[in-house]
Amino acid sequence: MFSFLLTIALLAFSHVAANLVPRNSTGLTNAVTWDPHSLSIQGQRVFILSAEFHPWRLPGSPDLWADIFQKIKANGFNTVSFYVNWAVHFPTPTTNNGQGDFQQGTYRDIQRFIDEAKKAGLWMVARPGPYINGETTGGGFPGWVGNVAGSLRTNNPSYQQAWTPYMTAIAKIIAKNQITNGGPIILVQAENEFSASASNNIYMQAIIDLYHANGIVVPIIHNDQHAGQAGNFSPDKPGTHVDICCGDSYPQGSNSWAQVQAIYYSAHKAVAPSNPLCLAEFGGGFLLSWGSVATRAGTGYEKFSGDLTNADYENVFYKENYAQTATILNIYMLFGGTNWGQTLEPTVYSSYDYGGGINENRVATPKMNEMRLQGLFLRVSRDLLGADLIANGTNYTTSSLIHTAELRNSITGAGFYFVRHDSSPSTALTTTQLTIRTSAGTLLVPKTGAITLNGREAKFLVTDYVFGQTQTKILYSTAEIMTWTTIDNIDYILIYAQKGQTGETAFMFSSAPTVSAPQNISSSFAGGLLTLGYTLSGIQSVSIASGNNKINLLIMDKATANTWHAPVITQSGTFGNFFSVGTNTTVLVGGPYITRNASISGSTLSLFGDLNGTTTVEFIAPASVTALSWNGATQSLTRSSRGTLTAIINGASSLALPTLQNWKVMGSLPEVNPSFDDSSFVTANLTTTNYTNLPPLAGTQVLYSQQYGFYGGNLIFRGHFTAKGSETAVVTTVQFGFAGGYSAWFNGIFLGSAQGSPSVSMTTNTWTIPSGSLRIGQDNVFVIIQDHMGISETSTNGGKEPRGIRGYSITGGSTTFSSWKLQGNQGGAANAPDTFRGYLNEGGLFAERIGAHLPGFPDSAWANASPVTNGVAGPGINFYRTTFDLNILDGVDMPVRLSITPSAISSNFRVQIYLNGWQIGKYINNIGPQTVYVLPAGILRRRSTNTIALSLWSLDTSGAKLAGLNLISDGIFSTPLQFQDYVTPDYAEQRTQRPPPTNTPPM
Repeated sequence: MFSFLLTIALLAFSHVAANLVPRNSTGLTNAVTWDPHSLSIQGQRVFILSAEFHPWRLPGSPDLWADIFQKIKANGFNTVSFYVNWAVHFPTPTTNNGQGDFQQGTYRDIQRFIDEAKKAGLWMVARPGPYINGETTGGGFPGWVGNVAGSLRTNNPSYQQAWTPYMTAIAKIIAKNQITNGGPIILVQAENEFSASASNNIYMQAIIDLYHANGIVVPIIHNDQHAGQAGNFSPDKPGTHVDICCGDSYPQGSNSWAQVQAIYYSAHKAVAPSNPLCLAEFGGGFLLSWGSVATRAGTGYEKFSGDLTNADYENVFYKENYAQTATILNIYMLFGGTNWGQTLEPTVYSSYDYGGGINENRVATPKMNEMRLQGLFLRVSRDLLGADLIANGTNYTTSSLIHTAELRNSITGAGFYFVRHDSSPSTALTTTQLTIRTSAGTLLVPKTGAITLNGREAKFLVTDYVFGQTQTKILYSTAEIMTWTTIDNIDYILIYAQKGQTGETAFMFSSAPTVSAPQNISSSFAGGLLTLGYTLSGIQSVSIASGNNKINLLIMDKATANTWHAPVITQSGTFGNFFSVGTNTTVLVGGPYITRNASISGSTLSLFGDLNGTTTVEFIAPASVTALSWNGATQSLTRSSRGTLTAIINGASSLALPTLQNWKVMGSLPEVNPSFDDSSFVTANLTTTNYTNLPPLAGTQVLYSQQYGFYGGNLIFRGHFTAKGSETAVVTTVQFGFAGGYSAWFNGIFLGSAQGSPSVSMTTNTWTIPSGSLRIGQDNVFVIIQDHMGISETSTNGGKEPRGIRGYSITGGSTTFSSWKLQGNQGGAANAPDTFRGYLNEGGLFAERIGAHLPGFPDSAWANASPVTNGVAGPGINFYRTTFDLNILDGVDMPVRLSITPSAISSNFRVQIYLNGWQIGKYINNIGPQTVYVLPAGILRRRSTNTIALSLWSLDTSGAKLAGLNLISDGIFSTPLQFQDYVTPDYAEQRTQRPPPTNTPPM
């Protein structure tokens, strides 16, 4: 069926090359080794093209992890890098007797996450921290870590005692899933974006020692926070070091196109020359923060990814990395997902779409087509992995506007020329010729016509490029190579360029071959060189025969190439579904939106994938294949004029989405009533703190929520004092995080609200006590409801930034507060009733505490009202609920979002959105930018009733309401995915079948 002569030849070459250059190893295994050029897996050089994907950011059913992994694999990547979030797994220091919470069937099931990646045929890079940054609350630190004495991320015994149980638990999981144990993990990162000092060296060594003590034998990497690699912990410097030191870079601007950074190669050679050039994080999109309300730009990421980090960005910036000899490249983020619940930190909002190649709703964007073209080229272009940068500049081309980098493999002689505009932001259309060095001498190519760069376009062109079973050499090509494979002793090679551009490809033969080509393709043979000239349009097929050697050249314009795939045919063995450097057993498939996997049984080619409409599927497979099964259904085939087989496959039908109506409402701020019984609230009576960098500014009690076991969500403070009659105001300083805010009441009277902004984390306010409101000689109650925007990463105040009231006082006389009561999420982190969704899902609102956000909550006694028509009449909070049903058929993937129509910017209100008990988003009308919210598949029930709940908090006396609220779809796709409603615990299970949790803070 497939020719395996190629396997023997390439394995032989890999063996020779591996012995020409000394290999480095950990000394604990040779399964993964490295040299200055590349990583080798099981003795074979591999380009690591990695996609960042975080398990907790897809909060629905873990079944959908497979969807993301398969889309990653189908679109050119061979590796996934993932953070593990300490905060998710250790709500308290002693969770599960120090073993942590890795509950099966939830987003915490790390073993399932790893298993699904292996099933998809992806290697993995594990990045467990302890600190991960990642724009998640605390940078991955649980809220209680800020309570430990001393500094964080240093050689502090209290800090080490805190992280050791978590790192031990996760290291054991990683160890058993290493490649040496049949798992997919090939690299493990120690810490993240970390700078070195004498004490930090000890800290880093402690992490590395813990890894090794728990059985980790694969190479340890480090992500240097400096784009050009400062060399912290480099193996080529004395002191504590990791095995491979990597860089970290986000070169694209947030407002306009940036110039590419030509610093990685030189910095890498200066600080870690024994390593391959590794970029452990490279911008797949860009981070967006709260704000930009005037744009009303949806999630905010749509416009950004469309303009600044689109496929053109990938084309220019990623190829620049290859030109600088990077052979380990991790794209952050490839799938960003959602900062649901309280998992976000203060600089980001609910969407973590990131402008990634797969959007927040799991839709593969056009960026993935570009990545597939690049990934397939890297997969088969093995000579690039041993190539050195020879030179670069504008002197290679006849146009000084064009920059070229020349890479060459000194062993095989293969050359690679990367061409782009010298000014990478340029949108000019420029034509040029290129001077190249080849085995036939120095040439100016193309001989006829020109190389065209249409604006933000880049090309990787080859010389002396050997491919296929026949080991045919392409002397040069001015069109880019997509991929090649051998099927039935015929070598297929696919090349492409933009439609309307011209190309020239020259093959080397010892004698004149027989060529069959369309009339518009020129063909000439002289001096052992077959030169083809062509204009790119659609797909054109050229057959070349030389003796027993047969080649089929497919010439495609780029739009057509974007529809072609080369899925791996699974082989036997532990890693049989991984693409091996020694084999190239694929079929070629054109047309589908996604081709997930392929197999051949007898005469049938079975393909599984997704369509975004009725599609003509075309494929090239062994001649023995005469039938096609698409997602399990046999298709009718016809043969095209170029000999391929085709089938027309119908897409999914559209489906109308329901209208959100029949809302129920309940007030959700009874705590402002002076007579409210707060005896079950935590008594905030601590007088000392380990937040020594940000001590209390005034008052005797420490009112930092972390110290009382509340690490996210809305917080409610009730301060009590006996009035003497001279009191005139209450002064408070509240720290809520960027874009936060709070409202204040005195004896049930609204005093006002303090609004944060994207750049304000804390405000100090004086609240005048209304005339006649004092209760002299009696208890007076001052109430604050505070929005909690997440715990800061260590880049802010060393990660020790409290949430809550930083200072308080009463003006007028000597009166002080006699007591403070505090309420966050029911039970705090230690005793949260919803152990399935976890403590980060809920906050301290009354409705949340009683479980009104959960499916099945009895709301029949609530009033009928709408968040659009009625909203909330004055300052305060109303809680709304409604239900709706979908009827999405099997075989259909229909990603759905909730769209909020913004009200006037002057209306200051905040909304939390719940879907079937999961808090999936936060909307801030006067800050923005997010207005649409993914309803995650799995959590969104396709065949049963869904519950939507909203908390609507007006911070103004004028009240607030939504201008509009409706369901929208990101498209409709036919798919082989098997969706099941993710039926998670409802009200009855979470609130009526469990004893009431205590409000006692953890010790």
